[in-house]
Amino acid sequence: MRSLAIALLFLPAAMWIGSVQAQTLEWKLKTGQSIDVQTVNEMVTSMLLPDGAKEEMPMKQMVDVQWKIKASDDVGFDVEQTVKRVRTSMKSPILNVEYDSDQGDPADPVGKQIAKGTKSVLGVPISVKIGRLGNLIELKLPPNLVEQKANPSSPFSAESLKASFQQQIEFPKSNFSVGDTWEQTLKANLNGMQTRSVLKYRFDGNVDVDGRKLAKIHVDAVTELVQSPPGIEVELQDTGSDGDILFDAELGCVFQSIQRQRLDMNLNAGGRKVQQAIQGTTTTTYRLAN
Repeated sequence: MRSLAIALLFLPAAMWIGSVQAQTLEWKLKTGQSIDVQTVNEMVTSMLLPDGAKEEMPMKQMVDVQWKIKASDDVGFDVEQTVKRVRTSMKSPILNVEYDSDQGDPADPVGKQIAKGTKSVLGVPISVKIGRLGNLIELKLPPNLVEQKANPSSPFSAESLKASFQQQIEFPKSNFSVGDTWEQTLKANLNGMQTRSVLKYRFDGNVDVDGRKLAKIHVDAVTELVQSPPGIEVELQDTGSDGDILFDAELGCVFQSIQRQRLDMNLNAGGRKVQQAIQGTTTTTYRLAN
């Protein structure tokens, strides 16, 4: 009986601990709110050329975006997204590009191509409706972007913009306990190279960041090649991509997302073979502007 009494004594504490670990996660953005979103993509591409020479090309891109919440209901919220500023830096033995959309067009030809591609989206409002679980409901693009294709000097296209919204974290449900997992599959197409990424999410509980309680979600990602681009044979191996997401449950919005990517590729274009390794980190922060 004494042991039973002790067990009953600890039972309420165990129930309380379990309830603390449970967390409700959903997007709660409301009409009139404005969110500043900044994405910083830092990448190093290492290449082993057919003659044995090695080259590295570091690249950094910063994109400043503003979200204006135009409407909100029980289903989701309507966002007007506007790209405010784009900064791009690329360096290699044969290439040195510095571009800032606030500073006008650069002088070099590659920089001019980047500027031309950026201008198609710079300051152009894009309308999108996102569900409370983060699912993309509707995307409305201006006519000049509907048919635009992505390329290295102009990464903004209808498909890439749609993918950027689909990459916002999507929840399969609202309530989570520590250790809960779920998956999401994303497809991409860049100049005919089609890939499929499987993202495996895991809710790791809450963490304190500068006095704020944020939900931490770990992501393991595996990217595989679906189809090589025309004229090039590609072998692709994901050597360990992962990331972490901090979600502000009170605001109902991502606080910060960090994605780490490691890819090895073997390229064969008409008998010219190149080994390529890509290591990159993409950090996106969301801040309530008003």
